Amino acid sequence: MIGKAQSISHASNAINYAMEKKAAIEISRNKVAGENGKEIAREFRVFQNLNARCQRNTISLVLSPTIPVGRQLTNEEFKNLSDDFLTRMNLQKNQSITFLHHDEDHLHLHIFVNRIDYNGKAYKDHFISKKAQRIAESMAKARGYKTAKEIQKEKENRLGKQVKEAHSKVLPQIPSDIFEYADLMKSQGIELHLKQASNGKVVGTKFHIGDESIKGSAVDRSFSAANLQKTIQGNFEYHIQNRNQYRKEYRRNQIQTRTNKFRI
Repeated sequence: MIGKAQSISHASNAINYAMEKKAAIEISRNKVAGENGKEIAREFRVFQNLNARCQRNTISLVLSPTIPVGRQLTNEEFKNLSDDFLTRMNLQKNQSITFLHHDEDHLHLHIFVNRIDYNGKAYKDHFISKKAQRIAESMAKARGYKTAKEIQKEKENRLGKQVKEAHSKVLPQIPSDIFEYADLMKSQGIELHLKQASNGKVVGTKFHIGDESIKGSAVDRSFSAANLQKTIQGNFEYHIQNRNQYRKEYRRNQIQTRTNKFRI
């Protein structure tokens, strides 16, 4: 489950967007009665006027379970998620409104909270995004859902395995540099995007498989830009050296054979 948070100054527009989104459903509200973003923002301002110094006086939160989990949740369960999230963020007493969005199969919550409480005190928003993600992770664990980190790790393991399998087929073809390596990886169904510095030096790698992608360093340290180029260069030089050695041995044997024939 993913949690996001930020302080904003445009509550009216943000709430209207969330409210008017196709198939949006209002899940819950706390101490607001307005029927649109303008009216709710006006209710927020009653307390925001007690703290005129705070410009970003509304908190925008997003809580997003994984697609499989979201499909199984009822509206009431989404309401419980919203209530729990606000409580853990210590925002349950502030004015708020929550909407459920359906982006194709991806169900997620948009929550708007008055950052200013009834005493005119602003909610501290230092590192609020990290706090929201940490709380979302703990909520997912408590409910037995997969966390965002677990999902990312599964993705990296799956894509990393595909990259390694393609790599094991490409390297024996002895690419001379990372650009030739990228062409050969493409023949395996994997696009290698290379990030280059202004001087042309390759400083980053990202493997694309279909609509998904993974950074080289996430596959393995050996797939970072620097290490991958070392592997390709070392492999090329090794095979060239062996090839030259083979030719020397072959010529030596040919000369020896001719010499023996002459002696006979």
